[in-house]
Amino acid sequence: MRNIAISCLVLLSISAFSETIKIGYIDTEQVVNNLPQYQQSVLEISKEFEPKKQELLNLFKHIELLREKVNAINNTEKKENLQIELSKLTLLEESFKKETEYWQETMNTKKIKLLQKIELLINNTINDLAISESYDLILYENAAFVSDEVNISNKVIQRIQNNSL
Repeated sequence: MRNIAISCLVLLSISAFSETIKIGYIDTEQVVNNLPQYQQSVLEISKEFEPKKQELLNLFKHIELLREKVNAINNTEKKENLQIELSKLTLLEESFKKETEYWQETMNTKKIKLLQKIELLINNTINDLAISESYDLILYENAAFVSDEVNISNKVIQRIQNNSL
Protein backbone atom coordinates (compact mmCIF):
# COMPACT_ATOMS: atom_id res chain seq x y z
CA MET A 1 0.00 0.00 0.00
CA ARG A 2 2.77 2.38 0.93
CA ASN A 3 4.65 1.65 -2.29
CA ILE A 4 1.57 2.42 -4.37
CA ALA A 5 1.07 5.71 -2.53
CA ILE A 6 4.72 6.68 -3.00
CA SER A 7 4.54 5.75 -6.69
CA CYS A 8 1.44 7.91 -7.11
CA LEU A 9 3.18 10.81 -5.41
CA VAL A 10 6.22 10.47 -7.66
CA LEU A 11 4.07 10.30 -10.81
CA LEU A 12 2.00 13.28 -9.74
CA SER A 13 5.06 15.36 -8.92
CA ILE A 14 6.75 14.54 -12.24
CA SER A 15 3.65 15.45 -14.25
CA ALA A 16 2.97 18.65 -12.37
CA PHE A 17 6.36 20.37 -12.36
CA SER A 18 5.19 23.84 -11.53
CA GLU A 19 1.76 22.97 -10.18
CA THR A 20 1.24 22.40 -6.51
CA ILE A 21 -0.20 19.08 -5.51
CA LYS A 22 -2.95 19.04 -2.95
CA ILE A 23 -2.80 15.97 -0.72
CA GLY A 24 -5.10 14.99 2.10
CA TYR A 25 -5.04 12.25 4.70
CA ILE A 26 -8.02 10.70 6.46
CA ASP A 27 -7.92 8.94 9.81
CA THR A 28 -10.82 6.55 9.17
CA GLU A 29 -11.10 5.47 12.80
CA GLN A 30 -11.38 9.08 13.92
CA VAL A 31 -14.03 9.79 11.29
CA VAL A 32 -16.15 6.73 12.10
CA ASN A 33 -15.95 7.15 15.88
CA ASN A 34 -16.85 10.85 15.72
CA LEU A 35 -19.88 10.53 13.46
CA PRO A 36 -23.14 11.08 15.32
CA GLN A 37 -24.82 8.56 12.98
CA TYR A 38 -22.39 5.85 14.13
CA GLN A 39 -22.62 6.76 17.81
CA GLN A 40 -26.43 6.82 17.71
CA SER A 41 -26.66 3.52 15.85
CA VAL A 42 -24.30 1.76 18.27
CA LEU A 43 -26.39 3.09 21.15
CA GLU A 44 -29.58 1.78 19.50
CA ILE A 45 -28.03 -1.65 18.92
CA SER A 46 -26.91 -1.80 22.55
CA LYS A 47 -30.37 -0.81 23.78
CA GLU A 48 -31.98 -3.41 21.55
CA PHE A 49 -29.85 -6.20 22.98
CA GLU A 50 -29.83 -5.02 26.61
CA PRO A 51 -32.96 -7.01 27.64
CA LYS A 52 -31.55 -10.18 26.08
CA LYS A 53 -28.21 -9.56 27.76
CA GLN A 54 -29.97 -9.27 31.11
CA GLU A 55 -31.96 -12.43 30.40
CA LEU A 56 -28.78 -14.34 29.61
CA LEU A 57 -27.09 -13.01 32.75
CA ASN A 58 -30.06 -14.18 34.82
CA LEU A 59 -29.86 -17.60 33.18
CA PHE A 60 -26.15 -17.75 33.95
CA LYS A 61 -26.83 -16.89 37.62
CA HIS A 62 -29.51 -19.60 37.72
CA ILE A 63 -27.05 -22.12 36.30
CA GLU A 64 -24.48 -21.16 38.91
CA LEU A 65 -27.03 -21.53 41.75
CA LEU A 66 -28.08 -24.91 40.39
CA ARG A 67 -24.43 -25.98 40.17
CA GLU A 68 -23.90 -24.98 43.82
CA LYS A 69 -27.01 -26.93 44.80
CA VAL A 70 -25.79 -30.03 42.94
CA ASN A 71 -22.34 -29.74 44.52
CA ALA A 72 -23.92 -29.46 47.97
CA ILE A 73 -25.73 -32.80 47.58
CA ASN A 74 -23.63 -35.48 49.21
CA ASN A 75 -26.27 -37.73 50.76
CA THR A 76 -26.77 -41.09 49.02
CA GLU A 77 -30.56 -40.85 49.45
CA LYS A 78 -30.56 -37.81 47.23
CA LYS A 79 -28.75 -39.48 44.32
CA GLU A 80 -31.93 -39.50 42.25
CA ASN A 81 -32.35 -35.78 42.80
CA LEU A 82 -28.74 -35.32 41.88
CA GLN A 83 -29.24 -37.00 38.48
CA ILE A 84 -32.29 -34.83 37.75
CA GLU A 85 -30.47 -31.67 38.78
CA LEU A 86 -27.42 -32.61 36.70
CA SER A 87 -29.65 -33.16 33.65
CA LYS A 88 -31.28 -29.76 34.17
CA LEU A 89 -27.88 -28.15 34.56
CA THR A 90 -26.53 -29.68 31.36
CA LEU A 91 -29.60 -28.59 29.36
CA LEU A 92 -29.47 -25.07 30.76
CA GLU A 93 -25.77 -24.74 30.00
CA GLU A 94 -26.30 -25.87 26.40
CA SER A 95 -29.22 -23.50 26.02
CA PHE A 96 -27.20 -20.64 27.48
CA LYS A 97 -24.30 -21.31 25.12
CA LYS A 98 -26.53 -21.47 22.02
CA GLU A 99 -28.48 -18.34 22.90
CA THR A 100 -25.34 -16.38 23.72
CA GLU A 101 -23.74 -17.36 20.40
CA TYR A 102 -26.92 -16.53 18.48
CA TRP A 103 -27.31 -13.08 20.01
CA GLN A 104 -23.62 -12.30 19.63
CA GLU A 105 -23.78 -13.22 15.93
CA THR A 106 -26.94 -11.17 15.47
CA MET A 107 -25.40 -8.14 17.16
CA ASN A 108 -22.19 -8.48 15.14
CA THR A 109 -24.19 -8.71 11.90
CA LYS A 110 -26.02 -5.50 12.76
CA LYS A 111 -22.74 -3.74 13.55
CA ILE A 112 -21.21 -4.92 10.26
CA LYS A 113 -24.22 -3.60 8.31
CA LEU A 114 -23.95 -0.31 10.18
CA LEU A 115 -20.24 -0.02 9.35
CA GLN A 116 -20.98 -0.76 5.68
CA LYS A 117 -23.50 2.11 5.57
CA ILE A 118 -21.06 4.42 7.34
CA GLU A 119 -18.26 3.39 4.95
CA LEU A 120 -20.43 4.25 1.94
CA LEU A 121 -21.35 7.61 3.48
CA ILE A 122 -17.70 8.40 4.22
CA ASN A 123 -16.50 7.34 0.76
CA ASN A 124 -19.13 9.48 -0.96
CA THR A 125 -18.23 12.44 1.25
CA ILE A 126 -14.50 12.00 0.58
CA ASN A 127 -15.19 11.88 -3.15
CA ASP A 128 -17.30 15.05 -2.99
CA LEU A 129 -14.71 16.81 -0.83
CA ALA A 130 -11.86 15.79 -3.13
CA ILE A 131 -13.66 17.14 -6.17
CA SER A 132 -14.97 20.34 -4.58
CA GLU A 133 -11.63 21.25 -2.97
CA SER A 134 -9.44 20.00 -5.85
CA TYR A 135 -7.42 17.37 -4.03
CA ASP A 136 -4.99 15.44 -6.22
CA LEU A 137 -4.48 12.61 -3.75
CA ILE A 138 -6.16 11.49 -0.55
CA LEU A 139 -4.54 8.80 1.57
CA TYR A 140 -5.81 6.82 4.52
CA GLU A 141 -4.44 4.24 6.96
CA ASN A 142 -0.87 3.00 7.30
CA ALA A 143 0.77 6.36 6.84
CA ALA A 144 4.18 6.70 8.50
CA PHE A 145 3.68 10.40 9.20
CA VAL A 146 0.89 12.85 8.55
CA SER A 147 1.07 16.54 9.31
CA ASP A 148 -1.97 18.36 10.61
CA GLU A 149 -1.99 20.40 7.40
CA VAL A 150 -2.95 17.42 5.24
CA ASN A 151 -5.19 15.61 7.76
CA ILE A 152 -8.69 16.33 6.45
CA SER A 153 -10.54 13.96 8.81
CA ASN A 154 -12.32 16.84 10.56
CA LYS A 155 -13.41 18.28 7.22
CA VAL A 156 -14.97 14.94 6.31
CA ILE A 157 -16.75 14.74 9.68
CA GLN A 158 -18.03 18.32 9.36
CA ARG A 159 -19.26 17.75 5.80
CA ILE A 160 -21.14 14.60 6.81
CA GLN A 161 -22.67 16.39 9.79
CA ASN A 162 -23.68 19.38 7.67
CA ASN A 163 -25.22 17.18 4.97
CA SER A 164 -27.24 15.13 7.45
CA LEU A 165 -28.81 18.11 9.23
